[in-house]
Amino acid sequence: MLSQEYVTKKMEEWPKHYNPAEIEPKWENLWLSKEYWEKVFRFDEKSNKPVFYIDTPPPFTSGELHMGHAYWVTIADAIARFKKLQGYNVLIPQGWDTQGLPTELKVQYKLGIPKENRELFLQKCIEWTNEMINRMKTAMIRLGYRPDWEDFEYKTYSPEYRKVIQKSLLDMYKMGIVKIKEGPVYWCPKCETAVAQSEVGYLEKEGVLVYIGFPLKDGGEIVIATTRPELLAATQAIVVNPTDERYKDLIGKTAIVPIFNKEVKIMADEAVEKDFGTGAVMVSTYGDPQDIKWKLKYNLPSTEIIDNKGRIKGTGILDGLTVAQARQKMIEILKEKGYVRRIEKIKHNVLSHTERSDCLSPIEFLTKKQIYIDVLKFKDKLLEEYKKMQFKPSRMSYYLEEWIKSLEWDWNISRQRVYGTPLPFWYCDNNHLIPAKEEDLPVDPTKTKPPYEKCPYCGLPLKPVTDVADVWIDSSVTVIYLSGFYTNKERFAKAFPASLRLQGTDIIRTWLFYTFFRTLMLTGNVPFKQVLINGQVLGPDGSRMSKSKGNVVSPLERVNEFGADAIRMTLLDASIGEDFPFKWDNVRGKKLLLQKLWNASRLSYPFIHGKNISKPNYLHVLDKWILIKHKKFVKKAIEAYNSYDFYIIIDELYNYFWETVADEYLELIKYRLFNEDQSALYTLRRLLKDIIILLHPIVPHITEEIYSRLFGDKISVLLEELPNVDDIEEDNEAEKIGDYVKKFNSMVRTSKIKNKMSIVTPVNVKLYASNEMIESIKKVENDVKITLKINSLEYIPSQDREEVVIEKAENQPMGV
Repeated sequence: MLSQEYVTKKMEEWPKHYNPAEIEPKWENLWLSKEYWEKVFRFDEKSNKPVFYIDTPPPFTSGELHMGHAYWVTIADAIARFKKLQGYNVLIPQGWDTQGLPTELKVQYKLGIPKENRELFLQKCIEWTNEMINRMKTAMIRLGYRPDWEDFEYKTYSPEYRKVIQKSLLDMYKMGIVKIKEGPVYWCPKCETAVAQSEVGYLEKEGVLVYIGFPLKDGGEIVIATTRPELLAATQAIVVNPTDERYKDLIGKTAIVPIFNKEVKIMADEAVEKDFGTGAVMVSTYGDPQDIKWKLKYNLPSTEIIDNKGRIKGTGILDGLTVAQARQKMIEILKEKGYVRRIEKIKHNVLSHTERSDCLSPIEFLTKKQIYIDVLKFKDKLLEEYKKMQFKPSRMSYYLEEWIKSLEWDWNISRQRVYGTPLPFWYCDNNHLIPAKEEDLPVDPTKTKPPYEKCPYCGLPLKPVTDVADVWIDSSVTVIYLSGFYTNKERFAKAFPASLRLQGTDIIRTWLFYTFFRTLMLTGNVPFKQVLINGQVLGPDGSRMSKSKGNVVSPLERVNEFGADAIRMTLLDASIGEDFPFKWDNVRGKKLLLQKLWNASRLSYPFIHGKNISKPNYLHVLDKWILIKHKKFVKKAIEAYNSYDFYIIIDELYNYFWETVADEYLELIKYRLFNEDQSALYTLRRLLKDIIILLHPIVPHITEEIYSRLFGDKISVLLEELPNVDDIEEDNEAEKIGDYVKKFNSMVRTSKIKNKMSIVTPVNVKLYASNEMIESIKKVENDVKITLKINSLEYIPSQDREEVVIEKAENQPMGV
């Protein structure tokens, strides 16, 4: 029998309070050590274990790890750790989306480096990028994130990654789907670059609807309504609906564009909305996507009057003005000349650069020579093939399907920037596109001679493509790059398709779609088996986090106070795909739960540490009861991990661990632990070890610390296996007895509180209950009497009454 003195002394070896600020960085440093990498975290190229490959998002290198990053980092890390425990050879990479406009703007305006000094500019872009990566990586590590940094960290600007990007473009060129074309493109005047359809969307803005009288050549007028009077000089036609009785006699006639005196035809097209404005529309090249459709359909001429910076050109009266300034001036000129019939203030949808929240500038359509990848002709194939990927939540597949259906343009992949992947092509004035030689990759056409002296198709001189690739060209080859499609056929055979793509809802139509499209084209297969789409982390007020709203919460703001594990638990305590608010009060609650786990482990330490306790031939009925509950917990937890329902595990931690193991079972077996009862010791050790292993993916720091103190069989929990509970037998009688004991204990404790007694006050108890409950309690009477400090226990059978009546006992109960 163990003495109280021995137990107290042993417990002094274990700190009373869990201190995350001290313990968590210790484990983060250990996980980064060479020993832990080689034994625990390294992806083993030679292993015969099944591969589980997670295609993790490469965040743009802004330098700030926001709560959205923290959320997917936590999900990725939890899945990777669980899959290691499940016996997989886990490939969890981490990359950085390094190239793009935000970095260019920082270098240009914050560092004051002009783009014209190209070499210095690019050098400073890379320096800035690496500084931002270091900041974000440090924050990720502090959250307990442990990908295979050593072998599978990548930067999209690196030569080895760039080579794969360019090789993929050459392969698509060989398929005949990469082309150079001149035509209208989505253009962002603020960013001064072309953008893709996936990067634009409609924003509701205030505007004006101007009713303008167009004189008819044969006399009279037709009144059109437009939100873009500044585009009058680019007007090519007037269109009305063929069923509109107001204009049937005018179809085919000629109108005169006010101010510019240009003759245009009045045409009929069913796409005109009769109920908007006057039902007569001016077609300008280009005001909106519908103008482009009409231009192509009717072979109308094109007049470009907006330059790269969004200023008017070639009109003689508006030149040099911004679009907004030109709109106001044109209205004034039209009023002065008597062409304005009326003006209405309206709210309307304006096509804008929505993919960048710090831009949101209205989009213009400019005529440019750009490089495209054919997409539209593959729509049917894409709509069929995406079904091979399993989505979590399943409803998220709808958004990918709808995006594919909505595609109207091929993918414009060229960007008028400096810091990006060079497009490996040259071209001639006849629009022949000439690829680089594969053995020369990676190349920069602006620095490298073309593979031919002149165009092999027409003999004209070759010019380098000076534009760089769309950033989604970079990130859409993550699966191809990491699985070793071009570089490691052995790994590719094991790891492709990737087991899981992890990402947010906001990049379904960009990162998900482009990776799906490109991988399908290049490999003939879908890129992933499963796609996990997480929701958004909202501010404490329930709205989207925004600096302007003042509701942004940094994941590291109070990490040393509450701990990374408590933050991880809070982030995972939501159903995947749902948006949820982040509140520090919730983190505080999770820290209390972790302290409960710490306390239970500390309490158990003197009894089970360093002891090899085998399963006894006889198990106490209460040990049987808790093992049955444990079996249900283990199975439910593993099932939840397999379906990525982390919140179920956290919920079960309260229901099973806190309320049943910690509050009931530990109290019931204390006296048997002092007596070194093998049934109790075996059961407690098994419960705690299984719980630590199962909780490790969610709360890795505290579980490593408890494991090392309590068990320490291996250097990491991750070298253990998932609990196997097949040997735990179902025992309805034992489960019934244990459930009644839990109920009885609650009744006695509640009664003591009502009678303003201490929990440790000795009492006499009368139990009014059914015969079944009474017989159950009798079988473990000694356990409940010792646990609850009961001197005498009287049973009173009752079919309609279930309660306890207590009174303070004169004497200390036996065995206490």
